[in-house]
Amino acid sequence: MVIDRSTTHEMLAQATSEEAARLRYIVELKRRLTGYSSGMKRAFDGRAAAAYEAANGKAAETREEIATAMTTDPFYQAWGSLTRTAQDLMWNTVEGTIRRDMPRMQAAAEMVGNAPAGGSLSLDPAFRAPADAFAANIHGQPGGYMRLADDQDIMAGALYESGGNAFSAGTGIGSRDSKAGAVIAWLAREYPDLRPKRILDLGCSAGGASVAYAAHFPEAEVHAVDVGPAMLRYAHFRAEHLGVRVHFHQMDAGALTFEDESFDLVVSHNLMHEVSKGMLGKIFAEARRVLKPGGVVVHQDVPVRGRDFSPFEQAMFSWQTRNNDEPFWDDFVYADVPARMREAGFGPDESRELTIPMLDGPRFWYLVVGDKRAA
Repeated sequence: MVIDRSTTHEMLAQATSEEAARLRYIVELKRRLTGYSSGMKRAFDGRAAAAYEAANGKAAETREEIATAMTTDPFYQAWGSLTRTAQDLMWNTVEGTIRRDMPRMQAAAEMVGNAPAGGSLSLDPAFRAPADAFAANIHGQPGGYMRLADDQDIMAGALYESGGNAFSAGTGIGSRDSKAGAVIAWLAREYPDLRPKRILDLGCSAGGASVAYAAHFPEAEVHAVDVGPAMLRYAHFRAEHLGVRVHFHQMDAGALTFEDESFDLVVSHNLMHEVSKGMLGKIFAEARRVLKPGGVVVHQDVPVRGRDFSPFEQAMFSWQTRNNDEPFWDDFVYADVPARMREAGFGPDESRELTIPMLDGPRFWYLVVGDKRAA
């Protein structure tokens, strides 16, 4: 069973023809704006650099100086305003569809309330999420990951999946893409004998990766953790409708309650750029702690490692922190991730970073991998 962005299920919000047309327009707008971003360098070379030098008596050379120079350029201002507006339009449209379709979605959730696929959901009313979870409504998602109206709420998860699908399409990623699928394909090449009995997905959000691992490794016991209760509730019902067994837990990835050395494979997807430096170190340490000797940790994220790009490109990446509710984006871009893995206990020969191709998209995914040597 292959699970990717083209996979449909009863928990996924169903758009009317009018809603679908509106979202297609927004996706195309986002694609055009992604293409127009290539004009930033011409704007810098043709106007912004000279204006900065005239005002400051020196050339803009560092990423901070270049970012300052670009903030006064009309092309950058127009692009940035339109890009943020397109993001807000996307969320407004997606939320409108979910609100209209919510009665059907809640009924679908009740249909699998007894967990026919054998999965489970564990929520803790006394749980206190770490401060990182409240730092911002990440990438503008209405209400953020911790949005919660009542003990039946699934809105955060529904928004994450539908909004994520639209966002990915707007950046040119195809419907057959799967971050987990790309990692699974890489694991098959690099670790052909890996047959994990227990898998842990950290920061699972709406459970897209969790079900992909459970479907690919049907004999494995798959656990997934996140801090958002409505996110987890949606993920659980989603997995049950897909007929895939996953055990979801409300838990801090930096303070896991699982026993030492209890998982053969530990993964995370797009989690590193959503947490602070301090939290990242805790997550790495906990991932190693619960990993069995001979097991593998794979943390996947967006390919924006700062040292791989010019100061100008780095300055453009920082738009995410300043304008797109990504408070920890720059922390990730400029972190020495392999060094953080070593600080978490992985030896110099037990961790590495690399990129792997998307399954259906124009770019690559970033990985940092940890092998826990068997005694």
